[in-house]
Amino acid sequence: MSSWSMNDGSALTGTYTFTNGSAIVQGNSSADTSEIAVGDIVIDDNGDKVRVKDIQPNRVVATSGVNASNEQITITDHGFVANQEVVYQANGGTAIAGLTDDTIFFVKTVSSANAFTLSASAGGAQIDITGTGNNAQSFSGTSTKAFTATDDFSPSTNSGSSCTASRPPVNFAGAAPHIDANILGITGGEAVAGVDNITDIAINVSGARYVQVPTVTIPVPTVRTIATAKVTTGTNSIEIASHNMRTGTEVKYQDGGGTALAGLADNTSYFVIRTDEDNIKLGSSLSNAQAGTAINLTGTGNNAQTLEGIQAVAAATISGGEVTGITVSNGGSDYQAVPSITVEVPKMTIPTSGVNAGTNVITFTGHGLSDTDQITYNQVGGGTLMSNVTDGQTVFVRDKTANTFKIAATSGGTAINIGTGHSAQTFTIVTGATQATAVASQGLGSDGDTNASEVAHVGWVKKTVGTGGRAGRVHYETLVAASSISGDAEDVATPDS
Repeated sequence: MSSWSMNDGSALTGTYTFTNGSAIVQGNSSADTSEIAVGDIVIDDNGDKVRVKDIQPNRVVATSGVNASNEQITITDHGFVANQEVVYQANGGTAIAGLTDDTIFFVKTVSSANAFTLSASAGGAQIDITGTGNNAQSFSGTSTKAFTATDDFSPSTNSGSSCTASRPPVNFAGAAPHIDANILGITGGEAVAGVDNITDIAINVSGARYVQVPTVTIPVPTVRTIATAKVTTGTNSIEIASHNMRTGTEVKYQDGGGTALAGLADNTSYFVIRTDEDNIKLGSSLSNAQAGTAINLTGTGNNAQTLEGIQAVAAATISGGEVTGITVSNGGSDYQAVPSITVEVPKMTIPTSGVNAGTNVITFTGHGLSDTDQITYNQVGGGTLMSNVTDGQTVFVRDKTANTFKIAATSGGTAINIGTGHSAQTFTIVTGATQATAVASQGLGSDGDTNASEVAHVGWVKKTVGTGGRAGRVHYETLVAASSISGDAEDVATPDS
């Protein structure tokens, strides 16, 4: 058996039903969701595609699906197994008598493919149900027969569809399956982060007259305020409606200046354990979150506390007065939509050491200015102003050399008698300057629609680095293509000769 497996274009067991306007995809009794994983693309027999969000669908159970005589809950092809956790939510209505709203229970007995009973603990006594609850109540839990998608299915409904799945190569060598680092097209970080991180930033407009590397600003991701009423200490659960977070998402806890949620520390990162689409738990580390080991929450904190994703960080490079590239150094987390990217305008930061108040000369190496060019003085941060210049005033360059210049209030006017100001002050370049613009890409190749993503390549490519007499030579081999391939389907990037 090969040490790696792609599951790219593999047929799935059983059939699945896609319902337009619903993010739940239901398999029949023969379906097996162990064949798919979060991040996979599932393709139906019409060629429509959905990405797997998780395998913990939240199913509404009407009163007709609750049998108080034999204690059974009915969900068609539920896919639950004995002793697994499920979460019951009354969703604002009367709870099933015998159950508690927003509480974890355990499957006691799988009565049939469509029915099960519950216990309060794994292996515990069967719960006696004495009332049927309400028509909006729901159960969620890992299913072997159904999954949720990152988007509602469209453009049409499809019942009993034979499907295929597409997934990046997984290496089974070692302690646990993992994304194969030698297969190009997806990284392990992307696999963990799903669609909520920033993978790269492309330049739309390169700008003009950049003489100083501009800052690149990426907005903070989603900030979620957690009221005390949304914390359930009995289950270590936090309710966040339609949170769209995946297990492993890094979030930072802020106490908002009030009493911290007992079990958490202010300004500290934790990792999401997804319970269902409206509830999470928190792990102290990525490995604990992936293992399902939750932090014990013994208090509810305060109503101003928040959880927020990690802000992405990027840096620009310039050459010839243009922005030539933007590199993402931290992809961040929990970006629920593609954020707007702001590239700073062309400017020069002038420290006090760059100002000679005796000669009125300003030094900025390689400024690229010409006499009569317009520049705007910016005080920045409320520091001391240069003498005889106001914050936001547009002035004119005069007496320029390669690395120095003076300023005048009018074009060709007398040089202003300036003071040194402060070290954060700037001149924004006006004449001939163009601000650069850029756009971000998310996770597994976002197409710009909320929560939507497509595979960002047409196939998988295997990378092999030579050893011995072939040391240093890199070999790339196409493993899967978007259509049929003739010949040996091989591409050698660095040939022997």
